[in-house]
Amino acid sequence: METQTQTAPALISDTDVESAIALVRAKAPETRFGRFTARRPANGGKYIQVNRVDADGLVLPNGWTFLVDLSAQKVVRVAVDPENFDPKSAVRHGMTC
Repeated sequence: METQTQTAPALISDTDVESAIALVRAKAPETRFGRFTARRPANGGKYIQVNRVDADGLVLPNGWTFLVDLSAQKVVRVAVDPENFDPKSAVRHGMTC
């Protein structure tokens, strides 16, 4: 049985955070995001994960999360647990917006 190795997420610049959130807002304007909700997921490669938040600013535990590829200006909407998912599989099964 093959085990998946988790690596520490790479650091993400403030500019990349702002750009990722702006791109998601352009693609999904009805969704709430907070600045702290963007991060680079473990084993996420080039993607930045942007999580939805509730009215109090807390990350929603299940439901839609967005994976953003800034170089391609691409946003993939995925239904996952934001804390526990495989980014590669999520991109394959997600919905490009």
